[in-house]
Amino acid sequence: MIDCIHYSVFFSLLAFKQIILSNTSENLLLDLNTQFLNNYQRAKGHITNNIDPLIILNGDFAILSHNKQRIEEKVIPKLYHDLKTISHIPFNIYLLLIFDVKHKLSTNKTVELKQYLKDLRHIRLQLNKFDFHSHKMDKNQYQIIDLSIDYIRNILKTKRIDNNNLNEFCIKARSLFTINIEYAAQIHLDMLHSKVGKWYNIRFNETEKQHTKILIFGMKTARHGHLEKSYFYRLFGEKREGNHILYIENMSEEQQGIDILGTWILDSKASSTFFGNKEHLHQDVLMDASKKYIKKLFKK
Repeated sequence: MIDCIHYSVFFSLLAFKQIILSNTSENLLLDLNTQFLNNYQRAKGHITNNIDPLIILNGDFAILSHNKQRIEEKVIPKLYHDLKTISHIPFNIYLLLIFDVKHKLSTNKTVELKQYLKDLRHIRLQLNKFDFHSHKMDKNQYQIIDLSIDYIRNILKTKRIDNNNLNEFCIKARSLFTINIEYAAQIHLDMLHSKVGKWYNIRFNETEKQHTKILIFGMKTARHGHLEKSYFYRLFGEKREGNHILYIENMSEEQQGIDILGTWILDSKASSTFFGNKEHLHQDVLMDASKKYIKKLFKK
């Protein structure tokens, strides 16, 4: 019995020792990786503290961080937003109706359309209070609103949503809101260039121009031909993000964006050193190995 107890104690102690050794080994690797992560953060902090010049586009403003100075300038005029809002009227009508085509107008939809019709009539009466007239853009706004009012009235009268009529309305509206879109792009670019172009051409020397970083904040994935990205592509003579320009989606907090920019720059530097290609670490590190093994895996 005593021998059994001795063996039991012995094996318990042995198992306990193995657990300790196992945990110690795991902790060694964990500690090693923690050192890497700490050093990575330290290196990134060094980079973010030394990005100069840095131009940030966030909402309606451009922010310049240069030589320990911070300058903010508005680069999107109010008229830009007003033109987009009027242009959205036909699109909003489309969204209200698209899933009710060929159906009789429901009571709820009738109430919704009547309220929107009331809103449009009110906006039409107030339109002269906006800055459309001084830009000779007031006529186009009236035409968009009037087209929309007439179309809604016709639907309320017939109590049906006809697909052909909806398509015809959308095509007519497109020819009108395209005028708004073109002018909105023009005034945005004019204001952006008058502020940011001046920073770039007057404040920066040639070395600073080479090191300038552009951080663009957006609330959604940048579409092809994004206005601000297109402007900076032309300014820097580039065709893609990565060297000078970085677009960050679904974010508006400035410091978080700068942190992401620091990650991008650090990964580019490390990628150039380890792989001879600054883009390598901007893709999944496991990409090449997984691509190779997946081919092998599906041959089994």
